[in-house]
Amino acid sequence: MEITVTGRHMEVSDALREHATKRIQDIIEDVHKITSAKVVLELQKGRSKAEIIIHGKHLDVEADFESYDMYQSIDSAVDKAGRQIAKFIDKVQDHHKFSKLKEAGENEVELEDKEEI
Repeated sequence: MEITVTGRHMEVSDALREHATKRIQDIIEDVHKITSAKVVLELQKGRSKAEIIIHGKHLDVEADFESYDMYQSIDSAVDKAGRQIAKFIDKVQDHHKFSKLKEAGENEVELEDKEEI
C-alpha cells in the first residue's frame, strides 16, 4: 500500500511526514481493501490544513481539517477518515451471520434428540 505525503505552499519536514504516515497506518492496518492513501498538507495565512484521501476497493474516503497547528490538523483529519472507514466496514459487514449459524446449530440438536427417541 502506498502512502504519499505532499505539501502545498510549504516544504514537508521529515517529522511531519513520519507523523502523518504513522497515523494513517494506524487506522488502515486492519483494512485489506485499501490500495493508496494521500495526505496533502497546506499552509495559508497561518492556518494549517490537512486533507486525507484514501482509495480502495469500493472505498473512497476524503477528510480534511483546518486549524492553527499542523499536528492537530493531521490528527483530526485522520480521526475523521477513521470514522468514515469504520462506518463503511460496518455497513458492508453481514450482521446476520451469527444468527444463521445459531439457528443451524439448534436444528442439528433437535434432530439428534429425535434420533435418540
